[in-house]
Amino acid sequence: MENFFNKKYSIKLIWLITIVFIIIAAGTFIFLYYIQECNSKDSFDYTSKFTLTLLALLTLLYHLHNLENQIRTQQKSNQQNLAKYTYDICSDFRKPMMMDINEDLRYLIKLQEQNLEKGKIDSFISFIENPDNKKYRQSLIVTLNYFESISAMVLAGDLDNEIVKRLFGKLFGRYYNKLKHYIDFRQDESNRSWINFEKLVKKWFKDSEE
Repeated sequence: MENFFNKKYSIKLIWLITIVFIIIAAGTFIFLYYIQECNSKDSFDYTSKFTLTLLALLTLLYHLHNLENQIRTQQKSNQQNLAKYTYDICSDFRKPMMMDINEDLRYLIKLQEQNLEKGKIDSFISFIENPDNKKYRQSLIVTLNYFESISAMVLAGDLDNEIVKRLFGKLFGRYYNKLKHYIDFRQDESNRSWINFEKLVKKWFKDSEE
């Protein structure tokens, strides 16, 4: 429907420009022939040159207008594609396997809540390094790695920041607050550990304060 109205508008605009163009050309000829008293050959010659110059200018403006519309259309298409891609990537978190992992992680955080406090991380590390608790360690690492991948893509502009923030904003903030001291511990060993996840969460925290 929008394209239909745009086409009707374009057709009317072309007719209007054509009529104005004819009036200007006729007016120029009349001005030169009757008022300036030029002979008919010179009047026609000057009118032709003026008309062609005006036509070239109008053609340039027309192409610039079309280029602007194409750029705007492409930007809109890119935004739609980015939104769809973002939803597709984020939907992985709702798949059965990830839901099971998330459930294990929630249980781990609840069970080890006191050991996740500052100064007690060694006890938490000992718990998840125990072979009997392997599935909890896996759930922790898989989830943080998933968050890291999502965050890196957002910061690189490959995912829509606002969509991811709407879908994961509270969840990311909650997990970061719970696991902050564990993340700090791992970053002491390797300073790139979940760095994008941390950077994105802090960015969202800062944005919410402004």
